[in-house]
Amino acid sequence: MNKLLSQERIEALRAINAIESTIRPSVNSIAMLVAALTAMGSGETIQRALYRVERRAPEDIKDAEELIDVLYEIGEGVIALKLERRLKELREGESSDAIAGLWELVDLLPHDAYMSFGFATECAQVRCGEHPNPQELLRDMDFDREGFRFGPAWEFWGERSPEAIRVAREAFIAHLLHAAGLGDEPEYPEPLSD
Repeated sequence: MNKLLSQERIEALRAINAIESTIRPSVNSIAMLVAALTAMGSGETIQRALYRVERRAPEDIKDAEELIDVLYEIGEGVIALKLERRLKELREGESSDAIAGLWELVDLLPHDAYMSFGFATECAQVRCGEHPNPQELLRDMDFDREGFRFGPAWEFWGERSPEAIRVAREAFIAHLLHAAGLGDEPEYPEPLSD
């Protein structure tokens, strides 16, 4: 069976990601949320939410979760619930609206999108075993306005290939959303047992 990534290599990759997170310029996660939700067709909802929060709780909101909490606190639960649903949809990355929102983030954060591809291929290898040519995985993974595409290099794992692709999709989305300030730092998956 394929050699799994060693624990030392996983730790090294985590350290590299931590360093990159430290030196990456900070982004305004509220601006990223507005851009993504506007691309998803919910621009009016997010603008209404920001207006209501500004009028009733003019404190500085740092991220999407805090915005949703404040909306509940000021009695705007309907708007908060809409935002929660749209943010969940974005995190799942399945719908055409979510693809549009993710594409907007890719457009706004091209370096982070590139790094997200790298993280996705690393996660697929951690989960399913090392690929003999990781660069080929990078070349055979694409994301555009239509969504994800995985080429022949992703068939390397045979019956485990669907799992590798699933893990790569989830890792890409989680990494990109984290870079946009819209999600927690993603973790590497557990390796599959032989």
